[in-house]
Amino acid sequence: MSILKLLFGKKKRERVVVRTQRPTIKGVMTSVLATQAAIFLLLLAGLSLTGCAVASVACMPLFLLFSPVLVPAGITATVLASGFMAGGGSGVTALTIFMWLYKRFTGKDPPKIPGLTPAGGAASGGAASGGSAPAEGGDAGGGAAPAAKKSASKKSAAKKPAAKAGK
Repeated sequence: MSILKLLFGKKKRERVVVRTQRPTIKGVMTSVLATQAAIFLLLLAGLSLTGCAVASVACMPLFLLFSPVLVPAGITATVLASGFMAGGGSGVTALTIFMWLYKRFTGKDPPKIPGLTPAGGAASGGAASGGSAPAEGGDAGGGAAPAAKKSASKKSAAKKPAAKAGK
């Protein structure tokens, strides 16, 4: 019964005390300047729209005269651009699949290309720490700051000689 009361019972409304403050000079000046800027931008938008309409009307006879050339050229450009985009997308997808397969079957990252940095920014963190496990002070995605990664690698480097000296 108490669950139904919690779900469907009327809630008590709390009274909110609203303080009224007088506007400050800074607030008034900000609103006046913002209004002037908005009016100026609206006028600029109207002028550019009017200019585009006039230019479109002025160029319409040229478009009609050259339409036997422009329409096929536009269609060709659209088809070529679509083909390049589809080919590029397919190529990137294929490379991604090949990279996944390489990692899956070999269990290691592909060879590094000099001068190419990974998208996650984990150039110094992931492979250098011995695998995909996160570094001591950062996460696996490379979200930690570079200074934190450097200090974490210095700490781990300082611990390694001490461990070897004790053996």
